[in-house]
Amino acid sequence: MTEQDRRTAPPPADVTAWMRSDWDQRGGEHAKYYINTVEYTGFDFALSGCRDAFEVLGLLHKDLRHDMRMLEIGCGIGRMLQFFAVLFQEAHGIDIAPSMVAQAREYLQRAPNAKVFLGDGRTLAGLESDYYDLALSFQVFQHIPSKQVITDYVRDTFRVLRKGGIFKFLVKTQPWDGQGQRPDTWNGVDISRADVDYWLTLDPWQLRVAYDSEDPTKAWVVLQKP
Repeated sequence: MTEQDRRTAPPPADVTAWMRSDWDQRGGEHAKYYINTVEYTGFDFALSGCRDAFEVLGLLHKDLRHDMRMLEIGCGIGRMLQFFAVLFQEAHGIDIAPSMVAQAREYLQRAPNAKVFLGDGRTLAGLESDYYDLALSFQVFQHIPSKQVITDYVRDTFRVLRKGGIFKFLVKTQPWDGQGQRPDTWNGVDISRADVDYWLTLDPWQLRVAYDSEDPTKAWVVLQKP
């Protein structure tokens, strides 16, 4: 199936199966390209992971310690996780696509403190509760076609974080240029500030940052578990 076919095919009833199928195909076809459609060759790909890891950790530098256990949601093949593994005691990643997870485990062979898990596509089932100090997600929720799936991820992240743990993630806030009429597994749903406020009613998160971005198409959200 071509990328155009994937984006125009009628959405199946099972959203997580839809996401897994499409992202497993993308990972098998050209994982690096679909992770970074601009810098996907040679050292450019690896170095983009270093740059983006620094960006994701922005606003948090005073909170960071080397003994932290961190989790990346939607880790792909480990582009950023390899750098998180240098910084933190444990660097774990989870991804929905079997092809991405298989490549990540090979890509991260030189990082013994990095582990990658295959997820169910909407929760962190199988990961220990009250375990992580930090959870991060970058350019992942923007590809999810369901607000409920993102809500489920946010809720389960609360479960796996320790007291005082921080969750920083990026959301898409408005349609992209050329996007079709409905969300798909590339052009995901838009998340509003009202959606964030709703999440705060479901679990007792402390809101640290919301919509701190100069780009009107995306926004950072930083939540903390009391």
